[in-house]
Amino acid sequence: MPARSRLRAIAAAAGVLVLVQALAVGLYWAVERRRGAERPGRPFAHERLHDGQRMPDATFEHPDGTLLDAAALRGRPVLLHFWATWCAPCRAELPRLLALGRQLEKAGRLHLVAVSVDENWDVVRAFFGGEVPPGVVRAGSPAVQRRFGVSTLPDTFLVEADGRMSLRFTGARDWRAPEATTLLLGQERPAP
Repeated sequence: MPARSRLRAIAAAAGVLVLVQALAVGLYWAVERRRGAERPGRPFAHERLHDGQRMPDATFEHPDGTLLDAAALRGRPVLLHFWATWCAPCRAELPRLLALGRQLEKAGRLHLVAVSVDENWDVVRAFFGGEVPPGVVRAGSPAVQRRFGVSTLPDTFLVEADGRMSLRFTGARDWRAPEATTLLLGQERPAP
């Protein structure tokens, strides 16, 4: 067989192999997507914090410059969410989280505090088109993040009414998922 024909045969075989692999990967993803849709009650990814760790002392800053002491949040569950305007997953996640927070706050079930770790309010205001929504505060200092052990953004903690941190959600989540509401309303949270 001449060298040119051999090269064409090898190229054709490689093309067929690539096509078969692409079809296999596509089939795998289709099956996995279908399995996910058929699995009601899939857990909403989170970490249970069993050691009864209390929410660290921290002070957050409101857009008007007034301060919010973390101790003042006791009395009902709080979803404490660390984010930044420069964090792409945060920007995608935050609108859904704020919508869920408004819904749960309106029902009197949970208080959402979205803690921006940005350096100043100018970038936060620009992110929201000038008007910062209620519940958005600023950390004011990297020391606040360190006290909570935040090293990756977004990072979210569920703090129980007594100040005990019970759940942690590291990374972005789809807060529209029914499992999110179930967890946040306490139907699957660990006992104190």
